[in-house]
Amino acid sequence: MRQYLGIDIGGSHISAGLVTADGKDIPNRQLVRQPVNSHAVKEEILSAWADCIGSLKPSATSLLGIAMPAPFDYERGISLMVEQGKYQALYEVNVKEELADRLGLPSGNIRFINDAAAFLQGEAQVAGWKKEERLMGLTFGTGLGGAFKSGELAEDGALWSIPFKEGIAEDYLSTSFFSRWAKERFGQTGIGLKPLLEAEETRAETLEMLAIFAGNLADLIEMQAKIRELDGVVLGGNMVKAADHFLPRVRELIDERGLQLAIRISQLGEKAAMIGAASIHRGI
Repeated sequence: MRQYLGIDIGGSHISAGLVTADGKDIPNRQLVRQPVNSHAVKEEILSAWADCIGSLKPSATSLLGIAMPAPFDYERGISLMVEQGKYQALYEVNVKEELADRLGLPSGNIRFINDAAAFLQGEAQVAGWKKEERLMGLTFGTGLGGAFKSGELAEDGALWSIPFKEGIAEDYLSTSFFSRWAKERFGQTGIGLKPLLEAEETRAETLEMLAIFAGNLADLIEMQAKIRELDGVVLGGNMVKAADHFLPRVRELIDERGLQLAIRISQLGEKAAMIGAASIHRGI
């Protein structure tokens, strides 16, 4: 039976897993994850990636789907990241060929997909959304990821950089929204949402900021729903762990505005991008 491997490249880690025969899960025993220094030299980065993937013992017939951040030439497998603060040493490197050589695989066995698109692809596949349904996927973390799907394959939406309010969408819908506020309000630097919620002295005001965050998210969903006539929205990323504090308000605002669309939290968590990446070999 042919193996399908899903790989997710993050800014500080790599995750890889063997996907089940039905394409809908990665058993925890078949999932590996290891840190990667994204500021390291080319050889160190590629060796770390190959070691992680190689620990799953792929064969010459294994098919690898890799979820990779933009900018990246996904067809040819060439990295174009230079101003993103990560993986600069791989600029214009043919990652497909490099990994194929290290893993002993034909380069044609390795395919790439945008990481935000991979997330939505995986969620849509496992949650049973119909292929013709128009979906938007949003991932909230250090940055904002966005993708759309209305057919066979999800595509990167590059939503992080669209004009939004007094800046761009990422300014209002990522960890940086809370980090900037915490610096201005409490003089704390480099702090994220989780510690702000956990600390007694900042929790009450952080909950108020989450209500504002909910309004920002409802505004973005409304904007895109009107443009694309969306049927559903899937939310993922580390910040959805706090969804109980903002999602009810988002749904309330969406209902008030007369928008008929489902808003769901990721079912797969970190496995979504891996499952979505592996699916591109299946023609799903």
